[in-house]
Amino acid sequence: MGRKGKDMKAYAQHKQNDGRRDSLIVAHVDVAKRIALRVARRVPDWICVDDLIAAGMMGLAEAADRFDEGRGEPFVAFAEKRIRGAVLDELRRGDIMPRRVRTKARQVGKVIRELEQRLGRAPEDEEIAEGLEVSVEEYRDNLAALSHVALIEVTPEIARSEAYNGKDEASPRAQAERSEMLRLIEEALHRLEERDALILSLYYNEQFTYSEIGGLLEVSESRVCQLHSRAIARLRIEVHEPVEERLA
Repeated sequence: MGRKGKDMKAYAQHKQNDGRRDSLIVAHVDVAKRIALRVARRVPDWICVDDLIAAGMMGLAEAADRFDEGRGEPFVAFAEKRIRGAVLDELRRGDIMPRRVRTKARQVGKVIRELEQRLGRAPEDEEIAEGLEVSVEEYRDNLAALSHVALIEVTPEIARSEAYNGKDEASPRAQAERSEMLRLIEEALHRLEERDALILSLYYNEQFTYSEIGGLLEVSESRVCQLHSRAIARLRIEVHEPVEERLA
C-alpha cells in the first residue's frame, strides 16, 4: 500500500472514531445533566447550575474520547465517574467553603464528639450550643451555613484520587489513597450515632431528599437539614483528625 493509501485509511479510521465519539456523547447527554443537577441540589444557591452542567458535558466528552470497549466496562459506568469528577473539580475551583466555614465545621464536630464521649449519648442542640459558647439560634444558623458544602468537603481525598495519570486508569498511588480514605470513612461511620449514619446513608447512597428523610424519621425537613449538617461536621472530625487525637 502506497503512502496515499495509508493516509486514506488513517483518515477513514479517524472519521469512524469521531463518529463513534459523537454518538456516545449524544446518547448520554441526559446522564451528564442528571449527575450535574444531582450535585447542584446540594450546593449553595449562588453556585451557577449551568457551570456544573457544562463541566459535566466536558467530563462526558472526555469519557467518550478515552473509552475503550476492549476493557469490558459499560460506557455508562465509565462515563459517570468522569462526569462526576469533572463536576466536583468545577466546585473545588470555585472554593465553595470559605476558611471561616471550615473552621466552624471543625469546632462543631469537636464539641459534638466531646459531648458524646462525656454524656454517652447524642447531645441535644442546647448542649452543643453551650459547648460552643453561643446561643442555640446562632448554632443553628451555623448549621445552615454548613448544610450545602458537605458534598466535596467530607471526602476531598476521594475526589482527588479519581485523578488519572494521563492514561485511562488511576495511578497505583491514587488507588491506594482512595482505598485508605474509604476505609477511614467506613470506620468513622461506625463511630457515629445510628441516626446520623442513617441520614448520611439515605442522603448520599439512596439519594433521598430532606423531605423524604423527614417523612421516615417523622421530623421536619428543616430539622433533617440540621441533623445532616451536624452529622457531616462530626464525620469530618473522625476522618481528618489523627487517630492519636481521637484516643487522647
